[in-house]
Parts: sequence; C-alpha cells; structure tokens
Amino acid sequence: MASEKICLGPGTLLLAEPFMQDPLFGRAVVLLCQHDDDGSFGFIINKPVESPFAEGDDHPLAGFPFYSGGPMDNHSVFFVHQLSALKEAIPLQDGFFWQGDYDELLDAIENHEVTEKNFRLILGYSGWGAGQLEEELEKGFWMVNNGPLDYILETEAAHLWKEILQRMGPYFKMVSNFPSDPTLN
Repeated sequence: MASEKICLGPGTLLLAEPFMQDPLFGRAVVLLCQHDDDGSFGFIINKPVESPFAEGDDHPLAGFPFYSGGPMDNHSVFFVHQLSALKEAIPLQDGFFWQGDYDELLDAIENHEVTEKNFRLILGYSGWGAGQLEEELEKGFWMVNNGPLDYILETEAAHLWKEILQRMGPYFKMVSNFPSDPTLN
C-alpha cells in the first residue's frame, strides 16, 4: 500500500486512522472539497452536533440534523448535497456538490424536494495549511478513499466510517473492526 500514489481532490474521503483519540476527529469521515498548493479544506460528515435552532423554531432548517464539519468557523452553516439543479453549487464528484444558492435550498426544502438522504447540514469546516495534510498522511493519520460517494448520505452517520472502510477491501475491512482504544486489542 505504501507504493500506491495518493490522489487528493474534491470528493476525496479522508478517514481517521482507527486509534486517533482526538474527540472531534476520532473515527471521522472528512469530505474533501478543495486541495491545492495553498492547502486543503473539507467537512467532517459523520459527527452529529446540536442544531443551532431552538425546538419549535419555524426556520426551514429546524428539525434537520446538523454535523460538525470541523473546528474552523463552527458558527457558519455549510451544506453538501446531491441537488444538481441548485444554482452556484460547487461540484465534487459523482453528482455531489457543496454549497449553492441558499434561497434555492430553502425553497427545495419547503417543496419537499430535499431529504436527509440527499443533503447534510454542517457547522464549521476542517482546514489544512500548505503541505499540512500531506504530512498528516505520511504520519498515517488518515486513510484515503477516492471511491464512489453515492451511498455516503444514505448511510447512518454513526456507521459511515466503518461502512466506507469495509467497501475498500479486505485489509480495510479488518481495520474497520479495530477498537478505538488500542489497549482493548
């Protein structure tokens, strides 16, 4: 596996190594949105957080689950989705996008064109400076998946890390069953 060339870009999934003890990034799945010479950014897509809306709020986003996208700008709402008709949506891969026209998203919600299975609301993002992500990859902090994304929004967030690894082949299927605490191994 060390001889494989790692390809990073929009739509790449980063999976935290199984023993990462960081409370935010442990067993995290990060959907990479940008990677270039200036750095990288993406969103954690499998860590639920409390909604910024109060119970009973009549805002169209109230009632939908929110996810922690990462430690940066964690009061801003972002979204990833499969809504190809959304103006200004930024393509990732396989019919996946991030952001787009916010008012159109709200209209789609009100018209019941949006479900939890085709979009995810995110608070904050994860970012890396120039060369930082490559260093973390060299140290083994992340596993990389460039496979299809078609199932990631349909998979329950609590099982997403394991589901992706199991689809990556026999070695990663074994890794998916490692305990998060290596002393339990």
